[in-house]
Amino acid sequence: MATSFSRFLSGFTLLCSLSLTPAMAASEAQGGVIHFRGMIVEDPCVITSQHQKFDLTCPHNGRMQTQTINYRDALNGHQSPSSAVEVSMKYLDQQKKLAVVLVNYR
Repeated sequence: MATSFSRFLSGFTLLCSLSLTPAMAASEAQGGVIHFRGMIVEDPCVITSQHQKFDLTCPHNGRMQTQTINYRDALNGHQSPSSAVEVSMKYLDQQKKLAVVLVNYR
């Protein structure tokens, strides 16, 4: 009986030591590396439609700047002077009453 108790005690001790080893190893961690990915972005441009032209108001150097773009320039692909925004436009119908304006931020 002493032999079975001693085996039980040895097994119990081994089981306890195996279960505590990961916890002790985790508490001894000294450091690591964290990687951050992303971009610093500004507010988007605001587009206000007018007759045959639209105003594009965008943040530039901490200030909001407005430029007027006519439809013909937008159809040909207009690049803003700051090179931060490119504007293009496509008509959806042959009567040229519906269009999509695409603003590409760089």
